[in-house]
Amino acid sequence: MPAMHRLLKPADYVRMPWKDGGGHTTEIAVHPAGGTLATFAWRVSIAEVTADGPFSRFPGVDRILVLLTGAGMRL
Repeated sequence: MPAMHRLLKPADYVRMPWKDGGGHTTEIAVHPAGGTLATFAWRVSIAEVTADGPFSRFPGVDRILVLLTGAGMRL
């Protein structure tokens, strides 16, 4: 069976503000398709932090954070 590939385009990304107003997230991919913050199995996103604040909780979700730009982050 051949592998299925899908080209991800920026026009398909979903940008959403954080509840606390401290930044926004650009969701690049989510599974299952159409999954919400309460129902996704996995997702890939880029977050932009614009203000200090508490770290959002996602019970039962393991996260991997990678700093893309900036001077660093203290959690």
